[in-house]
Amino acid sequence: MIFVTSDIHGAFDKYSAMLKKLSLKPTDALFVLGDVIDKGSDGIKILKDMMYQSNIFPILGEHEYMAKKLLPFLINAASLEACPALIPDDKKEFFASWIKSGGYPTIKAFLALSAEDKEAVLDYLEEFVPFETVEAGGRNFVLVHAGIDSFDEEKELDDYEEEAFVFKKADYSKIYFKNSFLVTGHTFTGNIDSEKKGKVFSGKKHIAINCSENGDKLAVLCLDTFKAYYF
Repeated sequence: MIFVTSDIHGAFDKYSAMLKKLSLKPTDALFVLGDVIDKGSDGIKILKDMMYQSNIFPILGEHEYMAKKLLPFLINAASLEACPALIPDDKKEFFASWIKSGGYPTIKAFLALSAEDKEAVLDYLEEFVPFETVEAGGRNFVLVHAGIDSFDEEKELDDYEEEAFVFKKADYSKIYFKNSFLVTGHTFTGNIDSEKKGKVFSGKKHIAINCSENGDKLAVLCLDTFKAYYF
């Protein structure tokens, strides 16, 4: 079975409950569509668990994108207060944006790691891919975090920059692929369709699985059966 989830945002209790419920078999796969970290306090803890799970596959969200670009500058920071001075001038605005969007809990947890674990986390962030394509239940799926910026149906997915998949939300009013579903996190499903608040959204060959505005609800969808689980 192939499962997808997204936007865990440091909620280790929900992440743990999800894994307990799914009880993944060696032949199963769980794709996490980004935004594992930030906002909540345990994003780094979740990353450290994910990196040792052989059948969990990470997809890049904007929060991981920001972290992998900025955490290397902070690897020797002595405290949270020392961090801003370590960021190059040309990245200070980017750093401020990360902080505004919930980056401080991740930085705090990162600074508390051993030097070895800091390197391991940075290496693991580099393993987050911008998209995946999978087949399940006789259907094809394209898995991304947010959408596909400046989408061109004649363009191969490998030809986009990774930024195209992590920041700009999908246009849920149009069909991107005739023969595949586009599966996204990022956008709260209640903002796509008010009747789908807190539930997985599907329509026009889209599947959207971010069911929480505030990180208080985690959804998992089995792509083989379209069965949804909520935590």
